[in-house]
Amino acid sequence: MPEISIIIPVYNIEKYVLRCIESVKNQSFTDYEVIMIDDGSTDNSGTLCENICKKENNYTVIHKENAGLGFARNSGLEVAKGKYIMFLDGDDYILPNHLEKLYNRMIECGADSCLSGHTRIYKDKTEQFPNVLLDTQYEDSSIINEVLPKMCGKKYNGTDYVEMSVWLALYKREVIEKNKLRFHSEREFISEDLIFNLDFYPHAKRVCVSDSVGYCYCDNEGSLTTRYRVNRFEMQKKMTNEVIRRTKELGIYSTCKERINTSFLGIVRYSIKLEQKFSNVNGKKKAYKNVKKICEDNFLQEILDEYPDKKMPFKSRMVHYLIKNKKYKMLWVVMAYKNILKR
Repeated sequence: MPEISIIIPVYNIEKYVLRCIESVKNQSFTDYEVIMIDDGSTDNSGTLCENICKKENNYTVIHKENAGLGFARNSGLEVAKGKYIMFLDGDDYILPNHLEKLYNRMIECGADSCLSGHTRIYKDKTEQFPNVLLDTQYEDSSIINEVLPKMCGKKYNGTDYVEMSVWLALYKREVIEKNKLRFHSEREFISEDLIFNLDFYPHAKRVCVSDSVGYCYCDNEGSLTTRYRVNRFEMQKKMTNEVIRRTKELGIYSTCKERINTSFLGIVRYSIKLEQKFSNVNGKKKAYKNVKKICEDNFLQEILDEYPDKKMPFKSRMVHYLIKNKKYKMLWVVMAYKNILKR
């Protein structure tokens, strides 16, 4: 049996999938299996995966109807044989020593999960983000009280955040299977990774942290996190309420509250920005109406009423003021300016 099962969802990424697979082949750690999930691709992705499997005995591809990233990962979990699970998105890649670093740290600490940092790859630059919990380990209740809150969002000043994406970590498969853990669909909860972590980590006995930044997250145009979604705000509101419910059940809501609200407000600003950005496609009148609807939402207004804006950067504070006081025209101008700067 392999030590690590690497689960790679694949959907219409023929430009990137071979880059991803080559990065796995180049790993210094070799005791692994690769499970590629072709999630109903309509391009050449599925064929590329088939060709890889013909050459590599430890590679498998599963073809299924499109159901989203979360359910694709579940298909991988159903057949995984490794002692540990790694989730790797098919349009990203990993540096040659990434698996070895996580695995060695995991074994050294006898942990149920090992977290890492990551590297973001943009068109014009590369940034490294070491994990803020670097070279530490947590046991039992400290996992719930100290690790999970940091996954729920940043502090008011934008610091002290642990990336909650599951590609950040190595997971012990026994914990997943023993507790019958699976992913929700991102069509149900827009951040299915955080929901999975809120399910997994309360069952973990020990969590460690590696100094690796070898997971390379690529800022690819059209990814789920960067493209326009007409219901993004409503989905984020649903997600936020679910995180509130779950953290209350775990008894950590008071610790997580500022982080949850900071994360929600960040998505609110981003949603408004996208409405303005894509107004030339969706129609300015419709986009402007959507912005007004967001600003008038009672749940949002309640959070803004109690949110300590003075602790935030000036630009975000200014946008909050415009949302809270429903200054739609000025808000539209500010977002137009922000979108121009991003071009």
